[in-house]
Amino acid sequence: MNEKLRIGAGRNPDLAIASIFGKLKANIDFSFVEARQRTLIFTSALPAEGKTTIAANTAAAMAASDKKTLLIDADMRNPSAHLLFNLVNTRGLSDIISQDADWRQFVYKAKVPNLYLITAGRKPSNPSRFLTSDRFRNLLEELRKEFDYIIMDTPPILLVPDTQIIASLVDGVILVVRNAKTRRESLKEAYTTLIRANANVIGAVLNHTGKKEGVYGYGYGYGVDTKSPKRPPGRPARPASEKLVSANSTAKPNPEPPPPKPAPKAPIRRPPMRPGG
Repeated sequence: MNEKLRIGAGRNPDLAIASIFGKLKANIDFSFVEARQRTLIFTSALPAEGKTTIAANTAAAMAASDKKTLLIDADMRNPSAHLLFNLVNTRGLSDIISQDADWRQFVYKAKVPNLYLITAGRKPSNPSRFLTSDRFRNLLEELRKEFDYIIMDTPPILLVPDTQIIASLVDGVILVVRNAKTRRESLKEAYTTLIRANANVIGAVLNHTGKKEGVYGYGYGYGVDTKSPKRPPGRPARPASEKLVSANSTAKPNPEPPPPKPAPKAPIRRPPMRPGG
């Protein structure tokens, strides 16, 4: 397989990107209180925000730490993870569930050591019904026993109910935010939807923050500011997490402005002296 991952694949991995995703992996580990918590989903508010690429590269970073890692394309409505591995999506998750088949027959071994992939498979008529089935729950339990990390790419949270179903079954959720594209209102709605689904939202990733051509920037942060006032229409959206920081940023905080200078005093005018006074 001629994989298109930015890290861990081939002879010349992108070391800068590998370092960034290594930091993301460390932050994820720090977010989990118990060592056994290792199932994650990546989602976004709307399409084309980069969740699949970030999920795949995060999985590669976890595999690079000598952990047996499984990437699952759970976006059965619009699968794309297989494209990063130059695979044909002929069978996968949907087939495992519908046929109650042995999942080991559907796992691909990636070139990255310790990284495995289950593609989405054929599109079912009702993906939500598949995800609420006992077969899917049982599958997750079996996979937990086999892998150190399980990473799932899921549909955009605001489009279909699939992600809400999965979110309640995993240990953590990460929201992907695309710089200058994801609107603040959409992210706030996505966060609220996940919380209502009893999801454990452990953070957000801000991608496409690089200013130079060919450079990707990623940031990681905790918490979404859901009480901020709405932004006037027509203005660009800011990152919804107030704690998002670009991982490759070298900018320093703005210094405090100097205190204002005191206003000049008016000159004192004395009355003219009178003769004999």
